Amino acid sequence: MNSFEAVIGKNINEVTLNESITFFVAPLKYSTKHCGRHYPQDKFKIADIDFFNLISFSQLFNREAILIVLYGEDNIIADSGIYYLSNDFDIFFDDYTIIKKAIDDGEVHLLTEGDTKYLGASRLNEKIPQPNSKKLANKRVFVFKKKYLQKIFDEINFCNF
Repeated sequence: MNSFEAVIGKNINEVTLNESITFFVAPLKYSTKHCGRHYPQDKFKIADIDFFNLISFSQLFNREAILIVLYGEDNIIADSGIYYLSNDFDIFFDDYTIIKKAIDDGEVHLLTEGDTKYLGASRLNEKIPQPNSKKLANKRVFVFKKKYLQKIFDEINFCNF
């Protein structure tokens, strides 16, 4: 049994999950549909978005994988798995380009998460200035969208625990 398997069944609040230089650490709360399929309850934040000093794509994706740590309503860790991001870099790059273009064109206020596939620019409540526009825009964070996390759940086969 590896060291992480030893924490399966522990409360998520009892385990320290530190970020790694080689992978994202994503503690994700899941729910179960009536059919028994598990799904993520929320998106996973990967970085803040600074409209005036946008992080480069290579800095944003300087990690090779994501470690998913699943826990349920009772905060008990149910499962974990590693998913390698390299297969999805083309889609991430396309999504990043859409978000960057909206920032460069002063149209962040028009950007929705539906404009991208896996990488989202999730809105926060705070309104801030944006480049090349007099309109204020909601502050944003880069996230892995629930759709992408569901893809990972399905590929890791989290539905069988």
